[in-house]
Amino acid sequence: MRILVLILFMSTFPSSRADLCAHCDCDFLSHTVVCNRPSLLVRTVSMLPNIQQLHLNSLNLPQPPHFLFHPNLRVLRMSRCGMHEVPGSTFLPLPGLEVIDLSNNHLETLPPTVLRSLKFLRVLILTNNRISNLDQLAWILSPGVVLEQLDLSGNPIAIATSMTVFPPVRQLFLSDTRMESVNETVIMFKKLPGKCEKDVCRHIPIHNLNISLITTIDFSSNRELEIDSGALDIFSNATFVDLSNTRLPIGFEEWLERKSRVKSLNISHCQMPLHEDTWTACGQFLHSLDISGIGAKRLRFSRFCPIRTVFARDNLLSTVYIDAVSIESMHFERNMFSDFPIPPPGVELTELHTLSLSHNLMTSLPPHALQSYPNLQHFDLSNNQLSEIDPQAFPSIGLGLISLDLSSNQLSSLPHPILPSLLLLDLSSNTISHLDPHFFTGLPMLQQLRIASNPTLFSRCPNRESPCWSDHLDELTSLVDLDISNSGLEFSLHLRHLRTLKSLMLRGNEIRIIDAKSLPENLRTLDLGENRVQFTSNFSKLEHLRDLRVDQNPLRCDCSLYDIVPHLLNQSQVSDPLLYYCFSGSWQYPLLPYLASVKPCINTTRNFYSILITTFIIAFAIVAALIGGFLVYRKYAERANFVYKRISLVESPVRL
Repeated sequence: MRILVLILFMSTFPSSRADLCAHCDCDFLSHTVVCNRPSLLVRTVSMLPNIQQLHLNSLNLPQPPHFLFHPNLRVLRMSRCGMHEVPGSTFLPLPGLEVIDLSNNHLETLPPTVLRSLKFLRVLILTNNRISNLDQLAWILSPGVVLEQLDLSGNPIAIATSMTVFPPVRQLFLSDTRMESVNETVIMFKKLPGKCEKDVCRHIPIHNLNISLITTIDFSSNRELEIDSGALDIFSNATFVDLSNTRLPIGFEEWLERKSRVKSLNISHCQMPLHEDTWTACGQFLHSLDISGIGAKRLRFSRFCPIRTVFARDNLLSTVYIDAVSIESMHFERNMFSDFPIPPPGVELTELHTLSLSHNLMTSLPPHALQSYPNLQHFDLSNNQLSEIDPQAFPSIGLGLISLDLSSNQLSSLPHPILPSLLLLDLSSNTISHLDPHFFTGLPMLQQLRIASNPTLFSRCPNRESPCWSDHLDELTSLVDLDISNSGLEFSLHLRHLRTLKSLMLRGNEIRIIDAKSLPENLRTLDLGENRVQFTSNFSKLEHLRDLRVDQNPLRCDCSLYDIVPHLLNQSQVSDPLLYYCFSGSWQYPLLPYLASVKPCINTTRNFYSILITTFIIAFAIVAALIGGFLVYRKYAERANFVYKRISLVESPVRL
């Protein structure tokens, strides 16, 4: 099955008719065509009837191409194409369009009737264009059409009057559009030099927005936007509201609790007054709240708050009081917690599955810390100052953790928790010097182990023969990814028994010799960069290996490289002599030229023994032949000395 398109493209050869799939990505399962090569200049497009999506991204299109009639096309994206205009007849051959994306172009306006023929249009995206005069947009839609989404974000809007009318739309996005103020009657835009600077020509009456239809409103990233309390009442029926990076009025929290029907609210990095630096507000229907960067020091949610997800990053939080039993996810990154937050006595957050406390100031994890979070699945304590984890911090049974991140702390040792559901464990960037021999016993399902950047990790393992914590890795029968980079490892680990291991990271260690016989046979990715590897061997046995990296190693320019030549040639940086090189004697050479002439090693010891054995056999055969000949001679010697004499037939005279 093929999709044919008439394309004239700019290249070193003359313009000609070409197959679209020869120059674009065609996905026949999703019925999608994606063209993103800047060298293509599309003129005329004709597609097979089953194609439903066409993406023309990052092409050179001063104006849209000519489309032949195609009623089944549902999605058309022409982003970053440098378009300056859209002719009024552009979409007439595409009556089935539901989504039009013209973002990141140079459009200043649209013809009044360009959307008139689209009876099924639902989404119109015009972000990051050059639309400054809203009066030039007539928005003539097909009768009865109500847009699900209209996105004008990132346009330098400067002119709007009482004649400006928006189409009927449910989701309106006006992020970063130079808004100055919003009240119960008008939306005002900032003055732009060279444009009309009077108030009358840079405002939109609120009633022109079809407020009763709007369920989603986005005024974010208008940093000087002053939102009046009266405007909040106008948008009380909106269920998704984004006011991040704006200025909120006094009484916003009261509006949220008593009047709003908002389900998802983003007011991150807003300027707003907080009573005693504490956030306590919770709407009657609020499910998701982002209050990151508002300067809050305390956070409190009552039992009757229906909230499920909280983002409170980049604040000054040191204490929280969470009594809302419906909460499912809490994100408290980059705050001032020095103690682990624990719910009030008698409260268990049974619905909580994600808790992130990274980039705080905690130094320890106390006993029974997770007892109030019985169904926690994802736990992040990275980038704190943890030096101790109490052995009883994790419950002995019942905890269903899936991922645990303890990276970038000050841990030197760890208890051995029982976490039968854990899939990911990150212990990187600590000061761990030893792991308990039973540490891996309680992690039967572990698939990803990251223990990189622990410089003393192998301090008690001076060589390969001495007992080491790594001897117990065979208990991780489900391990897929293992990262032991930058950990002072001086010898190659014996990991042959890890049959499920697919990725092994050993970068930045002190390994000198690597023998593939000690590695898992199903390994696909191996990173040995920045070690001291001089020789490699038996890599031909790793039949599934696809990505091998040995950059910045003092490799020897000899036949030991023969097995890894195919892997090295696949590396994009192998031609860089600062990353890939080899030594012959004391001289350093670029690695790539040597790879073209390297030959397999000949085992001279094996050849010597073969010659010696062959010589011995021949000598033995000669000696045996001589001895055998001598014995035969001795046995038949007397018979050999008898001389045959002819018998005379005539008797000679005898003298009597």
